[in-house]
Amino acid sequence: MRLSWLLPCCLVLVHVAPARAHPERQVVIYRCTDAAGNVTLQNDVACPAGTRQQKQVIDAPPPLPAYVPREERMPVVVAKEEARTDAAIEQVLPPPVPVAERGPPPALFQCSTWEQVVYLTEETTPRESCAPLQVVGIDGRSRPGASACEKVVDQCAAVPAEDLCRAWKRRVDESEFRWKFAGAKADDERRLEYEKLEAVYANSNCNP
Repeated sequence: MRLSWLLPCCLVLVHVAPARAHPERQVVIYRCTDAAGNVTLQNDVACPAGTRQQKQVIDAPPPLPAYVPREERMPVVVAKEEARTDAAIEQVLPPPVPVAERGPPPALFQCSTWEQVVYLTEETTPRESCAPLQVVGIDGRSRPGASACEKVVDQCAAVPAEDLCRAWKRRVDESEFRWKFAGAKADDERRLEYEKLEAVYANSNCNP
């Protein structure tokens, strides 16, 4: 008799255990309506006294899979891509210049746009851009939907010779930042730009 009584109890315990396996995957939503008809929704917190409560239990979404970098997911493919990029860059970079033969780096110009954005360039001709203008009708009122602009030329000045090495180092550092930290788009182009500028700096007397 004692065995026949214990066996059903054991079976019941084994049966109800799986129902508690994932309690965290359910969320209770309470819809609370007060006397004025205002409705609030809240998670896992019952409505305050004096309000009408509606309760709904929903399954919470599963957790997102952990992010795995592309280098870990496809190491062979990434290695081949990097090898091709390295080979292409090696073909366009100038060979190292002996220390005794190094001269000053190319001239640089520090320019400022109409938006007060400052940049360095080797271009001798200032760039042109289009500064937006406010469009006003014959009645004197502005027209937000209309557009117009004025052609303006960047203001540029040659970097003095005594500041040239420092300016080139800044330009190389800015290019490296754009390549490594400014997003994944056109990574190869940004890297090539950096490698070219770094090679110019390394082959000058700024790098004894």
